[in-house]
Amino acid sequence: MDVIVIHQWKPEQKDKVMKFASTIMDLAKNKKLPEGLKLVEVYMAKNANTAVCKWSVDYLQHLLDTASTLKPEWQITVLEVEKAY
Repeated sequence: MDVIVIHQWKPEQKDKVMKFASTIMDLAKNKKLPEGLKLVEVYMAKNANTAVCKWSVDYLQHLLDTASTLKPEWQITVLEVEKAY
């Protein structure tokens, strides 16, 4: 299943978001994400305080449960997606 996760933060949350993103990307690069979770792409729009991540997951709740352990404090929107084009 493909999932898009949109992170939006306030300027004062930037350091926490960047630390979170760095941790997740390091885990992905070192193949240490939990089985069933694969980070496919990350797009950062730092001037807009927004990041968009594409995941391939075994099931959505697995991703949500794993992310919640890192206690993000900013707005997150999670969407199941299907490629249309």
